[in-house]
Amino acid sequence: MKLLIADDQISLHRYLDKVMDWEEMGFTDVRHAYDGEEAAAKVASFRPDILILDIHMPNLNGIESLKRVRQSGDLPKTIILSAYDEFEYARDALHLQVSHYLLKPVDAAQLRDALGEMIRESAAALRQTIGAELDRILYTGEMEADSLAAIRRGFEFFGIDRFAVVACMDSSADGHYDRWLREQAAGHFKCAIAGKSKNGSVILVGGKDELSGGKMREFSESLQRPGAPSMAPPPIGISSIALDAAVLPQLIAESVQVAKEPAETGSGLRETIWRIKRHIDSRYHEDLTLQSVADRFKVDKYQLCRAFKKEFSVNYWSYVMKVRMEKAAELLAGTEWKNSVIAERTGFLDESHFSRAFKKFYGVAPKEYRRRQSSFR
Repeated sequence: MKLLIADDQISLHRYLDKVMDWEEMGFTDVRHAYDGEEAAAKVASFRPDILILDIHMPNLNGIESLKRVRQSGDLPKTIILSAYDEFEYARDALHLQVSHYLLKPVDAAQLRDALGEMIRESAAALRQTIGAELDRILYTGEMEADSLAAIRRGFEFFGIDRFAVVACMDSSADGHYDRWLREQAAGHFKCAIAGKSKNGSVILVGGKDELSGGKMREFSESLQRPGAPSMAPPPIGISSIALDAAVLPQLIAESVQVAKEPAETGSGLRETIWRIKRHIDSRYHEDLTLQSVADRFKVDKYQLCRAFKKEFSVNYWSYVMKVRMEKAAELLAGTEWKNSVIAERTGFLDESHFSRAFKKFYGVAPKEYRRRQSSFR
């Protein structure tokens, strides 16, 4: 996000640079102009997202400078500064669609609030623009020059140097998983913007150097943790990472293709395996023997074993024991329940079986584990 400050008083430039934390507010490039002519020229060449402009400057005053800018191209969101509370200036500023009109001496808190409001408005508008372009690309498979320019402008505003695309083939009426996926993406990445088609959606995720293959794998793994909707996930595809917005249509096609490709075990079996995992996470106290779960979900137990290991990189029974042990440890540390009660609540046949399994898993008996946890309180 770029900012231009235009004022003939050098002291004001120094003051603002001292009291305002531009980087924290999201500005990556802050430049200065010292008269109206220079301000108009820099707006044309620098193309700031926000302009702070003094009314009274040499060569051209602020209003004349804005009029010249408007004639030559896009007018950035503007804050007018003036030492004079005169109606004619406010009237001209409103005519030029100035966002804020502030009196000097500049109040830092007031300026900060005005900038924050403008940033939020600009971000919302650019997100909407990029989302609309994503919709258009999903529909046509192509990107026009004007669309590319708009997306690049949005990338520059949000500070996106690299990006990837996540496709979700959730075509259900309520789109429950699709909404959850968008929330997860927004929490993981600097910028996450969604587009929608009749067969699902895509999410453009962007950032700087921190957006890497490792970051994308971490995001993919996070979708498998507890907290996801208790339903089989629809097919999801993640594209490679790109640096140039011009290849966005190719990345969208790539992510959609990956989502549509069935897993080697078959897409139906994959969804069943995910339902089984959710079942284990929430019903760990029930009978989870391989045969009983295979019968419940109508799948061959040997096929279940192979598919579970392939999908989650852990053996079926090892995962069951992990879930039960972690819950048992939580109950030992947080309750005064007897071992026999905890054994029953975590799916063990009896207390002795539970104690042996717990010691094997954690290296200490349940009693010792509880004592150690108590000493940390």
